This record gives sequence, C-alpha cells and structure tokens, in this order.
Amino acid sequence: MNIRYNQTLRRFEAEFSADFGGDLAAVKTAGFRTDGPPAWAWYTDKIKVLNSLREHRPESGLSINDDAWNVYESLTKMAEKNEEVKKQFAEVKKKVRKEQVQEEQEKIAEPFIVPEGKIWIGPEDLPSKPLFISVMDPIPPHPDLKCHVCGEPVYPFELQWPPTCLWCEAQKDKKELDKQEIL
Repeated sequence: MNIRYNQTLRRFEAEFSADFGGDLAAVKTAGFRTDGPPAWAWYTDKIKVLNSLREHRPESGLSINDDAWNVYESLTKMAEKNEEVKKQFAEVKKKVRKEQVQEEQEKIAEPFIVPEGKIWIGPEDLPSKPLFISVMDPIPPHPDLKCHVCGEPVYPFELQWPPTCLWCEAQKDKKELDKQEIL
C-alpha cells in the first residue's frame, strides 16, 4: 500500500496494492473514510489515523510519497505542540476550577451570627439575596380572532373557516360520531 498526499483536497489517500482485501481491511481498521462510488478513494486528514495505520501495517507493506512524508512530519510536529498546550491548559483549567470550588465553599461556610441583645432575628438581620430575574419569555397576548361558537380566542394552529377553537371542534366531531352510531 502507498500513501500519497492530495494537495487540492488537502488529505492523505491510500493507493492499494495487489492484496486489495488486506489493504482494505487495514485502512478500515485504521479509520480511513471513503468518497464512495465511482472513485472509491480511501482518505484521511488526521495524524492519529495515519499513526494507527503505521502501527498496524498491512501484509503487503506500507510506503509513503515524499510530499506526503513532508506534510506528515509537519503535522506531527504541530500535533505534538498542540498536545503540550492542551496539557498546560488542562492544568490551568484544573487550578481555576479548584479555586472556584474553594470560593463557593467559603461563601457557604460563612457563619451567621445573631446580633447581641436580640431574642429572634428578622428579615433585616439576614443577608440579602440577589434579585430573581426570569429567563422565560412573557406570555404572548391572546389573538383577536374569536371562536364563532363559544367566543374563546382562536390561535393560529386552530385557524379554520369559520374560526373554531379546539374544544368546540372536538364537541362537533363527537356529535357527528354520535349521529353516525344512531343511524
């Protein structure tokens, strides 16, 4: 099997050898994807997939073009740098989260002291709470269109001609069913 780099599509593509079955199994196991018919090009743009193919080489062997090798090396170096940055970020994130948890615990752990000389406490003695702000949208106003039977508002999902609310429509259908049963 040979790996080449497609500059126009910016991806690594697998070229199969005479052992098609073994090569196909290797690229599927590694995580390559295909374009499907008519070309059936097996490709990847991820270094992890290429490393997986490198570890689990097909029986026919594995080679890589010079262009593909240069791109692979540069992407590998970039991936290593990214991993280092991710580790540093994870450490900082863990430290910040730990500080946030400590601050929350300190807020909760603040003792409430009853003022001296008082037998009971009132609302003025308690710490104030932040204002409650609802995140829900207010209820929209009722529509102007009214049911021709009962006079209740008719919403857009009920709109018919003549305008009829769901309750009146259901009652009308029930009466029609009763009439059919009688006949």
